[in-house]
Amino acid sequence: MKTAEIKETLERNPFRPFAIRLTNGAQYAFKTPRDLGATKDYRMLFYFGDNGEAVRIDSESIVEIFERN
Repeated sequence: MKTAEIKETLERNPFRPFAIRLTNGAQYAFKTPRDLGATKDYRMLFYFGDNGEAVRIDSESIVEIFERN
């Protein structure tokens, strides 16, 4: 996925929950801004889940970004 699309989603103000689907089928839901981190060029994302879970995500493995309620 293009980093411009990722940047646009992550920088929305106000923040709106979203989820991503990866090439391996994994999905991650970002419910609050604290659930995510990113490098300045958005090529690497970080998902911070419950109980200290942390996942590093390469932006090239993102297949889809979709809205969550």
